Amino acid sequence: MYKYWKKISYLGITPDQDFRLERRIILSNRFALLIAAVTLIFLVAFLFRPNASILPLIGMLLVAGSIWFFNSLELTGLSRFITCLIPGVGLFVLNISQKFGDPSTIDILHYATPRMIIVGSAALPFAMFTASEKRLMVGAVSLIILLGFGYNTIHELLGIDVQSLGINDKYYSIVSEDVVVLTIIILAACGFLFSMGDQYDRKAKGLLDDALQQTESLKKNEENLRKTLSELEEARKKDDSRSWVAKGVAELGTILQSADDTENIYETWLSSVIKYLKVNQGGLFLVEENGGKVELQLAASYAYERKKFLQKSVAPGEGLVGQAYIEKHIIYLKKVPKDYIHITSGLGDAPPHVLMVLPVKTTQSIEAVLEIASFHELEEHHRELLEKLGESLASFISNHKINQRTKKLLQQAQTMSEELRSNEEEMRQNLEELTATQEALARKEREYQHRIAELEEALSAARTEAVEQA
Repeated sequence: MYKYWKKISYLGITPDQDFRLERRIILSNRFALLIAAVTLIFLVAFLFRPNASILPLIGMLLVAGSIWFFNSLELTGLSRFITCLIPGVGLFVLNISQKFGDPSTIDILHYATPRMIIVGSAALPFAMFTASEKRLMVGAVSLIILLGFGYNTIHELLGIDVQSLGINDKYYSIVSEDVVVLTIIILAACGFLFSMGDQYDRKAKGLLDDALQQTESLKKNEENLRKTLSELEEARKKDDSRSWVAKGVAELGTILQSADDTENIYETWLSSVIKYLKVNQGGLFLVEENGGKVELQLAASYAYERKKFLQKSVAPGEGLVGQAYIEKHIIYLKKVPKDYIHITSGLGDAPPHVLMVLPVKTTQSIEAVLEIASFHELEEHHRELLEKLGESLASFISNHKINQRTKKLLQQAQTMSEELRSNEEEMRQNLEELTATQEALARKEREYQHRIAELEEALSAARTEAVEQA
């Protein structure tokens, strides 16, 4: 019952209404409910009276219902105007209807008492309207006073005045004088109370406005404080993130700087990165050239299932790793394909929630591709750390490749130098052998020349001897 009482009482109430208007709307709804209840009681009682007219009572029920109807449409001024008139007008109509019945049941009180009550209802508009609604209040009071002072005139126009009904009372004229006095008292008292109530309302409204201003000021201060605290918290988080990134760069960069075993350096570095990020899986693919063909060779992995890495070489454009190499920017997935990878443990396996594939590059080229998988999302500071670590790793890989090429070239130069020294020794030996051969040939040539000279001398002597003999 209370639920319906409250629902009816708050018809026409809106959140932005002034509290003084709000209380008067509630009063009109409750007053209409009271009028409806009283009217129903009279309606039941009149049903058992002979020649009783119930149409005015039904009309009053309809008018009471119109008050709620207009309030629900937010026509609150009209509904309260009807509320002020319904007691006086309703009583007048009901009283008139009874006088058309048996005249023998009508006495002087049926003229005096309703008139007094009608005039007394002029106090109602002072309670129903605020100071800003003076026109409605004055209009309602004026109509009620006119009805009270025009009481006899209306009766005479309808032919049911005192004389026509045969009622003769020498004191009835005093009623008009009493009505004047009653009207003056009611208007004076209600006007005074209305003025006092208005002053109280103004003061209360001023206090309420001050309280609202203070509340609003407190809310603004609270909002500013919350904003400041939020900014401080955000700044603290950023500082923590920067410190976390700087610490990670320093700690993880040391691994590359103090690397002695280059064969396991990538496994050590990747394992440290995964643990520092608190993620679940990781893989590192180095860019290698074999016979002019570029391939991404798996150099290190952490916590991946074995099936994932049966294929240890990825071609550019193949899968996410190859795609990241081609596009040269980070690939970040929040929805990982179910058949891509699984994170395994002693409790089972499940697909990761996020996957990041990061090209590890210098300003000139891509040296590797780093793949990270995790159950939790990677935030901006995680990405910042990976990018900075990628820069140092790319520089390390580039330098390592240069060192490897330099070492290889040095080994080749040493081999060539040894071969040159070997060839030089062999050539020296050959030169010595050639020199010895040349000397032997020169000696034999001298011998041959000497022999030839001897033979020529012998031949010349023989010729001379032959000539002499001839």
